[in-house]
Amino acid sequence: MKKIQERQIQILKHIIEEYIKTGEITGSKSLLSKHDLQVSSATVRNDMMSLEKMWLLFQPYNSAGRLPTSRGLRVFVDYLMETMPGVFIEAEELYAKKIENNRIDDTLYSLVSRLTKITGEITFACIPALGASYYVGLSNYIDRNKWVIGYEVYQVIKTLENKHEFIAFLDSLDIGPRVSAFIGNENILPELESSTMIVKRIELDGYTGYLGILGSTMMDYAFNITALRQVL
Repeated sequence: MKKIQERQIQILKHIIEEYIKTGEITGSKSLLSKHDLQVSSATVRNDMMSLEKMWLLFQPYNSAGRLPTSRGLRVFVDYLMETMPGVFIEAEELYAKKIENNRIDDTLYSLVSRLTKITGEITFACIPALGASYYVGLSNYIDRNKWVIGYEVYQVIKTLENKHEFIAFLDSLDIGPRVSAFIGNENILPELESSTMIVKRIELDGYTGYLGILGSTMMDYAFNITALRQVL
């Protein structure tokens, strides 16, 4: 294979990174607008044509954009491993962060699963700083509250599914480490006016979050409050 110039390697790298990120083709104008290549558009187009002749890029249809071939991806990976160890240091840091977040996610899911198994109610847990939020037990809520009209059930589901709004709602409340109960229209969200929410603030691996129980206003208050107190 013809020797690849350093500038062509950089162009190949940018096209592949865009492909990995978006799956979209990349053209010369896009490359020049996003990266300081310090060459003309004509030079970039010529380099892209050279890379195509080396079977490192291909043109999927009649456009100015290119995508990497398997051969191009191979050259990219070899280049990273030989010349850019810093990329792998960054990747290791990202991997460690994702492992930590997954561990927190696993802990949250374990908490709500255990709490739902004990109480038979909907339980939820979230860490606002991570955007992590879980709930389980919806079928329990439906089974235990067959008298509740469908619209009210829909409102509860809608609230839990709208993760960002629900987290913002919890953040707006004065929730401390002691269990708090919000009954009926004490919930500022109109969707929860027919429900009771029992909740407390939790600390998990340095992050602040919330753990709670959501059910009808006919729930077993003493038992559910006790159960929530005992967790974490």
